[in-house]
Amino acid sequence: MNRRFFISVASLTLLLPTSLWASEISNPALHKTHANIIDDYPSVSHISAQQLSTLTKADVVLFDVREMKEFDVSHLDGAYQVSPSISAKTLMTEFDVDWSGKTVVFYCSVGRRSSILAERLQSGLKQNGAAHVYNLEEGIFGWHNLALPLTNENGATDFVHPYNAFWKRMVNRKELARYKP
Repeated sequence: MNRRFFISVASLTLLLPTSLWASEISNPALHKTHANIIDDYPSVSHISAQQLSTLTKADVVLFDVREMKEFDVSHLDGAYQVSPSISAKTLMTEFDVDWSGKTVVFYCSVGRRSSILAERLQSGLKQNGAAHVYNLEEGIFGWHNLALPLTNENGATDFVHPYNAFWKRMVNRKELARYKP
């Protein structure tokens, strides 16, 4: 009888949405932080790392909202580094992008800085033709925890900048946390 119970629980786990169980397995503190971000920025839509990883690069514009020293350690391939204080006008003129039909994704370490920017810029981006504007769920830490690919100026890397000791607790593979490339 106990054997059937464990098989049933295992079977039910497989039926849960991927984003739910991946986030829980990924890092409970990071998952809780993301839940707080959703509460704090209800007008911002979010995209999971799994969903983002299936999109065609040509249809996505990525903006990394971390400091340059964080970006230098690693970032998502093709991402542009931007200041969290960038204006919509500057973003539109600085980046020569045909926004028509594009999915725009902002990310930072855990999603707070990028949610602030996504909230502020989403209206202007959509007015300029962007189909969707998202914040990356759980930021680059969630991406890294799922062992999805990262890059830097030297090519592929497994390292991620932990921001500081407090936020490093949300990085599962702490041996891959680096403050310099």
